[in-house]
Amino acid sequence: MKKQLIMIAALFVALGAANAQHDHGSNDKKEGSKMDHSMHQGMKMDKSGAITYEVSTDFQNQLTEVYNASLKLADSFIAGEVEGISNSGQQVKAELGEVDMSLLKSSEAHMDWMMNLKVMNTSLDDMAGSKDIKDQKAAYDSFNQSLFKSIKAFGIAEGSVYYQYCPMALDSQGAYWLSDSKEIRNPYFGGNMLSCGSTKETVN
Repeated sequence: MKKQLIMIAALFVALGAANAQHDHGSNDKKEGSKMDHSMHQGMKMDKSGAITYEVSTDFQNQLTEVYNASLKLADSFIAGEVEGISNSGQQVKAELGEVDMSLLKSSEAHMDWMMNLKVMNTSLDDMAGSKDIKDQKAAYDSFNQSLFKSIKAFGIAEGSVYYQYCPMALDSQGAYWLSDSKEIRNPYFGGNMLSCGSTKETVN
């Protein structure tokens, strides 16, 4: 009798473990389907592993205007004029203010934009508030990194974006900038070392 009771108890334990495993597998499938569904809602992954979003042409047009304004900011750095840098930076900020984030339909895209927007606005304010070109260059590097992340994530309406880098900029800490040309025109050294640097990535 005791042996029968032990066998019955063991059977119940085995059945309980099997059911728990089945439920766990079911939950995993549900979570996986949620992730797959989320990735299909306008989200993709590029070759570098970065998330990209399908967004409206209107949003891309607005981001393109920000990018175009940033090219004029690069020219101001090449010229090395502190006041000109400040003024060009404010023009970029004005274009950022015209970007309608309500055009981003997914919460992930919205959060991605907001995160980079905060860095860009802070960097542009730092440029405008400083009379020291070294501080402006440090803020410029931070701005470019966040702008490029946004361009990779959302795309622009036309043209190519060259993400360029100079290892000697910012006292050999290295720094980035954006260009519409493969030709290197280094905004961190201007006329002194205009061709110093290389293209790290290209977005078409």
